[in-house]
Amino acid sequence: MKRFIHKISVHSKGMALGAALCAVAGLSACGPKPVQDKILIAGSYWDTIAVVNRSAGNTIEWKYGLPKGAECNSVEIVPGTGDVLLSYKNGARVVKRDSVNGGGTIVWDYTDVAPGEELQTATRLPDGGYLLGICGTPARFVELDSTGLNVRREVRYDLGIGDAHSQFRRMVKARNGNYLVPIITNGKLLEIKDDTTLVAELNLGGNPFSVQELPNGNLLVGLGDAHCALEVDRSIGGLVRRIDAPAGVIFNFVGQAQLMPGGKVMVANWQGHAPADKRDTPQLIEVDLGKGTPLVWSYDGRKDGVRLVSAFFPFKE
Repeated sequence: MKRFIHKISVHSKGMALGAALCAVAGLSACGPKPVQDKILIAGSYWDTIAVVNRSAGNTIEWKYGLPKGAECNSVEIVPGTGDVLLSYKNGARVVKRDSVNGGGTIVWDYTDVAPGEELQTATRLPDGGYLLGICGTPARFVELDSTGLNVRREVRYDLGIGDAHSQFRRMVKARNGNYLVPIITNGKLLEIKDDTTLVAELNLGGNPFSVQELPNGNLLVGLGDAHCALEVDRSIGGLVRRIDAPAGVIFNFVGQAQLMPGGKVMVANWQGHAPADKRDTPQLIEVDLGKGTPLVWSYDGRKDGVRLVSAFFPFKE
């Protein structure tokens, strides 16, 4: 669609009028648009994903309804496009956000998920491709190209767990090319090569839900109903630190845990295993590791219809 911009002459004594005219014309002469601090959120057994604008008082500025029976434990913003990547148990898709009315247009949709399987991980790879983690017998680690339309690799691995729902939620591909798979029901984290060699098996306890490879090679793991996150030195399998709830806050099920800029850690505090009368703690919690893990920010979106949060993706735009 062509865009027509007319030249506008603005005198200094008419700056207010000039600003209004610039806004109408879509010009940037009145100053660049401020960068907004936002978080894309999703939750297992919540039928929606949403964008929360932290810069605008934690308001929800966009929502997208999930297919019936969906379970979304991974969401991301696709760099360069602002599109949303999400998993929904029976598939994974990228959607283009409709910034006016909410909702979105499907860019691509991966649905090669057999009955009894669960697609729980959808994440971008550094080279622009996509990694999909599919629970099943065997589990499948599927890599797509940058279009999302072509499979370039599929690794099959028998986790020895018959129930797909009992296998994993958020796996990743490490910098060394191996797959890091936190097993939610047996307290273990596996490192698996793409030739299916088991490189390492870490016994962490709890319910490992998410894993993040830190810049120093250590792993940050959200430990579910163990009510904490752990930083682990995977070279020796040793505990570096345990991240507990800050004073005045209760960790329910610790879903995704992620290191943020400035030495902060954000935790998704999923409340699906808590009694209904105990779901009164924040759904997202950010603590400062450099200062003894005090609470620096929290989010509770229940008044806006946010039921459960197990996954998130911080971004700016």
